Amino acid sequence: MKLSKLILILAISGSFLFNACKDKEKDPEPTGGKSKTELIAGANWKLTKATFNPAIVVNLGSFNDTFINLFDIPLITDCQKDNMILFNADGTMTIDNGTLKCAPSEPQTAKDGNWTFLNNETQIEITNSEYFKLISSTKVILNNVALSETEMTGQTDYIFTDPIKGPVNTKISFTFTK
Repeated sequence: MKLSKLILILAISGSFLFNACKDKEKDPEPTGGKSKTELIAGANWKLTKATFNPAIVVNLGSFNDTFINLFDIPLITDCQKDNMILFNADGTMTIDNGTLKCAPSEPQTAKDGNWTFLNNETQIEITNSEYFKLISSTKVILNNVALSETEMTGQTDYIFTDPIKGPVNTKISFTFTK
């Protein structure tokens, strides 16, 4: 009787171990074994989410509004929301103006600044970019960058200039998707 219980316990344990190893084999790395440069370069990335933390509060006379989402700011137009950015392997960037152009004469694609990884590829430094000019006219640092085959997330510092209160520090958490 003891021997049959021992065999049953071993069989069940073996089954769990076999299935646990089998599940690990099914789940490939989220990066597919690619480097971060391979993941980011050569594909169009569209900003699909950008949230402020803390929210931006605007009080102008009778106008009071709170903005949590970048896309809710009236200055961000539909023709900007569908733009995509291409991080080229040579450290340059190309902007794709999407299907909605802000002006008929706007080119479909244009060179747009430079990028490089910093701090063991956990940050991206972006310089001379029209696309990121809303955040800073000279340089933007994307922090806590996480990349997969289809998504890039992270955060950046942002200083909003309130017309009454002056500079207000916030952070923008972002998600780009391919």
